[in-house]
Amino acid sequence: MNAITKNDCILFQGDSITDVGRRDTLDGLGTGYVSIINGLVNCLKPELELKILNRGIGGDRTVELLKRWKEDCEDIVPDVLSIKIGVNDVWRILGSWDGQTYVNPIEYQANYRELLDRALAAGVRQLVLCSPTTIENGTDAQVNALLEERVSIVKALACEYKAIYVPFAEVQRSLIHSRPEVYWTTDGCHPSSSGHASLAWTWLKATGFI
Repeated sequence: MNAITKNDCILFQGDSITDVGRRDTLDGLGTGYVSIINGLVNCLKPELELKILNRGIGGDRTVELLKRWKEDCEDIVPDVLSIKIGVNDVWRILGSWDGQTYVNPIEYQANYRELLDRALAAGVRQLVLCSPTTIENGTDAQVNALLEERVSIVKALACEYKAIYVPFAEVQRSLIHSRPEVYWTTDGCHPSSSGHASLAWTWLKATGFI
């Protein structure tokens, strides 16, 4: 069976990098990689008639995803669930924000596992797990080192749950190294148009669209 099939509903979940102003756009997809993916799959495989949803919320950690998981995942019952989460879990080590604090690796893995278990129990057929991206300018070695731990956790969970693994972080690092003159992010974290295009391309490649 193909990972993504005709009439599938694909739900994208995550933080601001997935959100990208989705509530301010007519289609509810925002202006980032989710919107690009939607446009390209409609062009590349129009016969699949896929329905794509975006429920990313800026600032979220795995903790916040769990709090809204029933409404924003289980009640939707998507066929395919794509998750990109982890930057804010780590970023809070530099200081709390809006009452949020740092999520250590053990808690992060436990939270992520609960998200996956609940999604599968609700009827999700295919999981797509995306590695959390890095901080482009590399000025905070501590944050990037902690993010690398999360990348390893996501990769291991993808293997355990037989999910599709999307190497966002790995591709991002490669592009930053090979084309350092390109603005891959707007602020060292949030992707630019080129950055979002690279995420979309990586996702489509990992899921077999290209």
